[in-house]
Amino acid sequence: MKRIEIVMTQAIEVDFMGLYEKACRIAEIKCKFTKIDGVMGQGNTNPKLGDSIWPQLNVMFILVIEDKYVGIIKNIIETLHKTFVGEGVAAFISDADDLMNI
Repeated sequence: MKRIEIVMTQAIEVDFMGLYEKACRIAEIKCKFTKIDGVMGQGNTNPKLGDSIWPQLNVMFILVIEDKYVGIIKNIIETLHKTFVGEGVAAFISDADDLMNI
């Protein structure tokens, strides 16, 4: 299992969800995720701090998926990068163990 954390500007959240839901339908799997709103930070684009100077915020999605679906998520991230050149999106992957199966 893999844990993928995806941080993106709120402006492309709907686009991400559309691509993710479509991929889940095609793969015939449940579209599971955890969403955290109001994520602040700075990556390669302008800061997203939710204040009067930098008013935008990020959103983070956490996915725990089987290894064989990692490529699908990678394709979604690449599509977002190509489609929304000026918007921030980053993904981080790590191993995930199912606590119930340890």
